Amino acid sequence: MKERNNQFMKKIDRYIGCPLVFILGLFHKKRRFHLVDNQKTKIILLKTAAMGDTILMDTVIREIKASYPNSEITFICSKTNKRVVKLLQDVNVIFDFDMKNPLFSLLRLKKLGHFNLLFDFAPWARINAVISYFLDADYKVGFQRKGMYRHYIYDKAVEHLDTVHEVENYRNILRAVNMGIHLYNPHFTYSAEPIIKGTYVVFHLYPAGASGLLRMWDKGNWVELGKQIFDRKRYKIFLSGGRENTSDAQIVADRLLRSGVQVINGAGYYNLKEMQNVLGHAKFLVSVNTGIMHMGAAVGIPVFALHGATSIKRWGPLCDKAHNIWAHEKCQPCISLGFESNCKNPICMKHITVDMVMHEIFSVDV
Repeated sequence: MKERNNQFMKKIDRYIGCPLVFILGLFHKKRRFHLVDNQKTKIILLKTAAMGDTILMDTVIREIKASYPNSEITFICSKTNKRVVKLLQDVNVIFDFDMKNPLFSLLRLKKLGHFNLLFDFAPWARINAVISYFLDADYKVGFQRKGMYRHYIYDKAVEHLDTVHEVENYRNILRAVNMGIHLYNPHFTYSAEPIIKGTYVVFHLYPAGASGLLRMWDKGNWVELGKQIFDRKRYKIFLSGGRENTSDAQIVADRLLRSGVQVINGAGYYNLKEMQNVLGHAKFLVSVNTGIMHMGAAVGIPVFALHGATSIKRWGPLCDKAHNIWAHEKCQPCISLGFESNCKNPICMKHITVDMVMHEIFSVDV
C-alpha cells in the first residue's frame, strides 16, 4: 500500500484524526515560550510528505543554524520523503515514521528523548499533530488552518496562509519563537565532475501528488519543444523522472530520436543525489511544478517552470534565475493544499504553448 496520495489513509486522517487531535488537545497544557540556551538546543522538525516541500526545508535548517549554531536537529519524515531528507545538510538524526503502521511508530517516538523545541510544518495532515502530541518537547509550534482542525495540541498555533510562498509560512513557524530570519533560499551543492557529458538541458515532465493530472503538459508539446531547442542550440535533451516514469519517458525519447534530436532517457536511472549533479551541470531546466523544479532552483540553474493549477506565489521556484510560465486563466490557481480542486479540464496547462516557452527561454542568454 502506497503512502502518498492514498485516499484510504487520507480518510482515516480526516475522520479519525480530527476528533482524536481535538481530544488530545484537551489534555495538553499550553506552555509559554522561554529563550533556549543555544549551546544545548535540541530541535525536532516534522515534515512527512512531498519532495518539493522537503527541499524547501533546507531554508528552515539554515535559519535554525544561524540562530542556534550548536543545535542538534532531528527530522521526522516518512518513506515518501526520506530520500530528500538525506540530502539536507545539518540534520543529525532522521526518524522514519511508518505511515502504514502508525501505532508502532508512535511507540518508537519515546526513544527519541526530550527536545527543547518542536516545529511541525504540515498544513493539513492530522497525523503530524498526533506525532507532535506524543513527542516530549518544552515548546511546540504548528500550523492552524481553517477547516483542518489540527492545531489544538500546539503551544503556539501559526496561521497557514495562501497569500505567501510556502517558505514564508515556514519562516512564520520560526518567528513564533522569536528566531531571527535571514531570508535564505534553498541551496544544494553538487560535485564538479559531471555525470552527463556534453551540453544538455533537462526536461521534467512528471508532477507528483494528488493534483498531478492538473499539472501535466502534453507529450506533443515536450517533443516539439525538444526539437526546437536542439535545432537552434544543438543542446541534448535529458528526460528526468522516477522509475514509474521510465516507460512513458521512453515514448517521448523515441519520438525525439525519430526527429533527429539527441536525447537521454534518464527517468528512473539516477538517484536524487545524482540528480543534483545532473541538474547542476545542465544549461537549464524546463519543468512542471514539482519537486525537481525546486531542486533545479536550489542548485542555481535557470529554471523555466510551467504552472497550471498551482499558485506561483505559493509554489514558484526560489532562485534569481527562475522564469515562470502560465496561461493567465481566470480560474488559476485552483489548488493550495494539493488536492482540493475538482477541475476535470485543466485548460491552464493546455493553453501553455511551445511558443510561450521558447519565447521565455530565448529572452535570456542560455
